Amino acid sequence: AVVSTQSTGIMVTGDHPITAAAIAKNVGIISEDSNTVDDIAKDMGMLPGIPVEEVDPNKVNAAVVHGSKLKEMNAEDLDILLENHEEIVFARTSPQQKLIIVEAFQRAGQIVAV
Repeated sequence: AVVSTQSTGIMVTGDHPITAAAIAKNVGIISEDSNTVDDIAKDMGMLPGIPVEEVDPNKVNAAVVHGSKLKEMNAEDLDILLENHEEIVFARTSPQQKLIIVEAFQRAGQIVAV
């Protein structure tokens, strides 16, 4: 499922996060000038970069969220994620998690089509 507007790109998929991020960048869901936490981790420090845990996720406007991480998030955490990131890829998501994502966008006043 893909939702895209001029300022926001959202992708929800069962694909692996690396595959999902590559597809999202290729089709413009994650724009060329955006960086994810993984991108910044690779760019900082010496090769192979720094651990992603050392990157502040609020410093990037694009996020790739694995289904296992989504399981750990409550409704408030998800709402904050949607508020702070314009481009989001949800990867390795289950059908139940897709419903949770849709409900979060609806709470935010967004129109969602699946």
